Amino acid sequence: MIKLLKRLALVVLLAALNACVSNPSMSAGVDYFPGGSPFYSFGVSQSKENFENIARAQSDYGLYPNDGYWDEIRPMRALSSINMLQAYYALHVRWELKDGRQFIAENVDVRAAMNEYFKTHQIMLQHQSEGRAWDSVGDSHPSLGYEVKDDGVILKWTVTTNKTPVKERLQSNGAANRWYFDYQEYIVTTIKGRPTSGIDFDNRVLITK
Repeated sequence: MIKLLKRLALVVLLAALNACVSNPSMSAGVDYFPGGSPFYSFGVSQSKENFENIARAQSDYGLYPNDGYWDEIRPMRALSSINMLQAYYALHVRWELKDGRQFIAENVDVRAAMNEYFKTHQIMLQHQSEGRAWDSVGDSHPSLGYEVKDDGVILKWTVTTNKTPVKERLQSNGAANRWYFDYQEYIVTTIKGRPTSGIDFDNRVLITK
């Protein structure tokens, strides 16, 4: 219950921050995100194909480094599980293949991975690709996702494109029209898991080292 309350409190706080944001060109602090965005969202982006040989998988994104909790990973796209993030955190993932082999990736340094990636890669957001200003109605910040495949964890960015033109996103009375979206993925890296054994997936408390 305490874990749930903390996560609900975080969601409320981030939603409050979101209500105050109108310009993504403001400084993003020490960490860099695609397009220079000041924020990004985070969540699982697990395909069914890459999950076919996975028996069970769990993860934690270290917002609370001394109070982690293993969440279940399932085939889904939940890239807005955590919104309005302004820094990178350590990622922890553990999983078991259907053949019984187990792996764990602890304290994945997401910041280091991104610093290396952006030395040679550039990701543009929709408004930048279209050569226009950011539109607070319908434009999206980038999303950082991850998924498990075989013995590794894939980190990837997703950029959302709103296919509805800016001038057609709202009706004259201010109500939103129906929007259509496309999603472009950019794989950053694959982190190999360390072979292990004896994982107790029913013990959901994460003790970081």
